[in-house]
Amino acid sequence: MKRFGWNSWLLALALLALGACTQAPTGQRPTSPTSSTVVEREGVRHLQHQVVVGYADEGALQEAIRRLGATEVGRIPELRAALLSVSQDALKASRTLKGFPGIRYAEPHYAMVTAPKDDPVEKPKASGGGVEALGLRPLGNPSDQILDELPQYALDPRHLDAKAAWDAGYEGQGVVVAIIDDPADVTHPDLAANWAGKAYDPVTNTVYTDAEAWVNFIESLDPANISHGTFVASTVSAAKDGQGIAGLAPSSKFLPVAIFQPDYVGDFYVARGVVWAVNQGAQVLNNSWGGLGYGNLVKEAFDYALANGVVVVASAGNSSKDEVRTPAGYPGIIASVAADGNREKTDFSTYGRHVSSAAPGLDVLLANPTWLGGGYGLISGTSFSGPYTAAAAALVKGACPSATPYQVRRALETTTWEKTFTREKGWGHLNVGNLANLLSQGCTALPVPGSVVRVKVEYFNENGLFPGLFADVMLRGKGLRAGDPDDPTPVYWARTDMNGEAWFHEIAPGEYDIYVAGADLSLTGGLPEERGTFVGTLIATSGSTAANPVFKLVRLNATEVNLNPTDPYEPNDSPSQATPIAYGITTQLAYIFSQPRDFDFFAFTGTAGDEIRARVYAKSSIGGTLDSYLFLLDAAGNVLEENDDLVPGQITDSEITFSLPASGTYYLVVTSYTIASDLAASDNSPFNKYRLELVKTN
Repeated sequence: MKRFGWNSWLLALALLALGACTQAPTGQRPTSPTSSTVVEREGVRHLQHQVVVGYADEGALQEAIRRLGATEVGRIPELRAALLSVSQDALKASRTLKGFPGIRYAEPHYAMVTAPKDDPVEKPKASGGGVEALGLRPLGNPSDQILDELPQYALDPRHLDAKAAWDAGYEGQGVVVAIIDDPADVTHPDLAANWAGKAYDPVTNTVYTDAEAWVNFIESLDPANISHGTFVASTVSAAKDGQGIAGLAPSSKFLPVAIFQPDYVGDFYVARGVVWAVNQGAQVLNNSWGGLGYGNLVKEAFDYALANGVVVVASAGNSSKDEVRTPAGYPGIIASVAADGNREKTDFSTYGRHVSSAAPGLDVLLANPTWLGGGYGLISGTSFSGPYTAAAAALVKGACPSATPYQVRRALETTTWEKTFTREKGWGHLNVGNLANLLSQGCTALPVPGSVVRVKVEYFNENGLFPGLFADVMLRGKGLRAGDPDDPTPVYWARTDMNGEAWFHEIAPGEYDIYVAGADLSLTGGLPEERGTFVGTLIATSGSTAANPVFKLVRLNATEVNLNPTDPYEPNDSPSQATPIAYGITTQLAYIFSQPRDFDFFAFTGTAGDEIRARVYAKSSIGGTLDSYLFLLDAAGNVLEENDDLVPGQITDSEITFSLPASGTYYLVVTSYTIASDLAASDNSPFNKYRLELVKTN
């Protein structure tokens, strides 16, 4: 049990703070400084004091800013998204806006992604210096591994078979590939010729067109921990010029976007970088990064790319597990597995039903940035199978610029070495020689276009019809064989926004079972039967688009998500307003809500020697978000007892057992742990629900 040693004067200060917090001036800068520090609460890593808001219109955004007393930090107009700085806890602040009129979503500024510098798999084994210094002269290597100057097994005829594609004229001419990563070296001898001429810092919203200025920017960060983007860029676009190495698409151009500096900059800046790259004409986006969790903003950014015909590739991850990481698991994204020299999955690669294909990712030879000595190095990870996949996509886009993202995906999948599906490698190891044979038949020979599906969820009950907030939507292809590791039947998942909508871009056409479950009870609280479920079917039509999607309306018989609940006991924020409670009574549902720092007072009369038990039923017993805290006060306001957790670390509901020392009036005060533990903190969620029980036990 945590105790904060509150006494009457400290509680009085808290009540004064309560009054002050409810009068926050509109548009005023938060009283505590904005911080870019990464913090973790409730298992969620995010940027401290920063909230991302998706808005329907300008009025809704401004009202949200007023309500939070926030300052706008940045905006992405294409996504109708803004980054706000708040003085309070970002996780709680985002919950305050859930269901707020005109707000499509609100979430903390997520930072769930591990930076390349912290990934033990992706450490260069040898890098820096010239060819001789690394001992990389082609001595005993087969001659078919020498496609430029140095041996590259990844490109030889037994792996990607690059020369067959190049000889047929497919080198990615005219295609721009965005490298969304740490800042790539545009001055490296093998990359300078194929730089697209622009590089982007999404944090400061700065576009660099001068190579020296870009390198100066990099050197102002922590250049000793910045190399990943250069390795990645050379996988795709290293020039075929007789020196060093060649990328798989050696005539493509690369466009650096710096989302690791060297730490992860946060989802808002990633989304800003994605949108910028699309608007600059990138036809392929490479994302050699990922993490766990689901973010509305990043998914919308990639949906924006897909809706604009841009191919999105993501590395599956280096977790060694059968699991879905994001962004690789978002609908429409091509997820890449790392393969070894035998064209088998490496032991570190993430895999699963969602993966598309495999490409070399073990000990591949790539470019090392000049600020770390230049030259070349060996490195491993799905971070490099991903850009080989992006480069293969560039070969398709170079030959068929109007090919849709799904057509590009299927062109790669149908031309692999294996041409059969497993969870380990998707449709198999890429073979761009086979891909060139397909492309040589003309763009009409490409597989059929994919589908775009929009699902709208509504809840209905005796109270009416309501938006289907926080619903989970799954599309499962007909005929799925559960448990079969070789079953290629697609499965996609998305979450509804505040309008009750979920989008699926560039998915496989065909017939699907659709499964919908109502709001997550761990967030909203309630009984299982109140959630509601739906099972039906839909047909995803080939050629449907974001402008004309397949539409499915789903109505669930479920309890609506109440984002503005009424507390039957308010106002009860001071001893003079205390709600009477007696032995043997359990209150109706009440809320720590409607103001930043809510203390709910309940008064009872007791007799000296009464043994009492007061119990708060909250997050651990009825769901919702309230981590409760309970005080027992005497008539003078002195704290006699307090409790945080009934069972520390397990049951976060609160309980006090106490023997009353005298006859008279006593107060039970319910609040949240967040408020009780920090005089400056606020906690104002509509899901902060509880019931209070008072029992005399003797």
